[in-house]
Amino acid sequence: MHPQVRTFAEHQGPAGRQWLDALPVLVPQLCHDWALDRGEVLNGGSRSYVCRVTTSDGQPAVLKVALPEPILETQISTLVAARGRGYVQVLSHDRSRGAILMESLGPSAAAKVDTVPEVLSLIAGTLVQAWHLPQELYPPLHAPAEHKAAGLARLVSELAAGHPEAVSQAVVARALHYAQERLEARDVRRQVVVHGDAHALNLLRAERARPGAESGYVFVDPEGFLCEPEYDLGVALREWNADLLAMSDARAEIRGWCDQLAQSTGTDAEAIWQWGYLERVSTGLYLTHHGLAQLGSPFLETAQRLLEAEGVRKRG
Repeated sequence: MHPQVRTFAEHQGPAGRQWLDALPVLVPQLCHDWALDRGEVLNGGSRSYVCRVTTSDGQPAVLKVALPEPILETQISTLVAARGRGYVQVLSHDRSRGAILMESLGPSAAAKVDTVPEVLSLIAGTLVQAWHLPQELYPPLHAPAEHKAAGLARLVSELAAGHPEAVSQAVVARALHYAQERLEARDVRRQVVVHGDAHALNLLRAERARPGAESGYVFVDPEGFLCEPEYDLGVALREWNADLLAMSDARAEIRGWCDQLAQSTGTDAEAIWQWGYLERVSTGLYLTHHGLAQLGSPFLETAQRLLEAEGVRKRG
């Protein structure tokens, strides 16, 4: 198991530790019930056990066993409803045991595509497919407090108060300002079922040409909820912190990425920028709160640099 998965699970308290203890029995049981031969363990992010398997008819597949979190039910519903359009195809699933059997996929776009603009082009093209999920899958969000921007504002406020050493007040204030602007701009008529975590590591190469994977890639690990499409595009921009911190003008680079995504999807570049900044700050604080400060710090440092660059531009 990847150490990051164990760290995250242990920070969930008794439920996380119980899940860890159950895995040595649960995984063989699932392999027996679904007639699978287990292969190598994969790095499945921070919240699940993932391994390669072979089905009874000799086909490669992937078995995922997720932590018992509320998001799991939403993830399964989203993937099943997508039927492979923009998303990984589900071969079988067991909600009670948190297990999903999926088609085998290749490396992520982050691992195989050389430049950020190329990765963003793949993300945008695949999202356009994924956004075709029926909106009826989830109830419309009429109340302001239900909107993703309101939830992120609460998260940033709470985590920043608990970890004041991790981030400046100015960064928090800018993130909350952007959250308020996104909340005021909410529009039920424009909302789609967003992936919710559409970054390059969640975009994997399809191993065969098929309907729904026209970009050559599909998404895994959706969070699935209604929001304006710019939210997904903002999530796509929150990565590449090491590259951005090494640049002389990271702000101009990201602004260019926003323009690229907006033009290719018919969305708003400023909204993408605001969601991206808010996601960068909330992700950094979330990782810090869950004992992964080393991973969270670059997100927050980049947010600080971008804030300073915006201030210089306005003064100039």
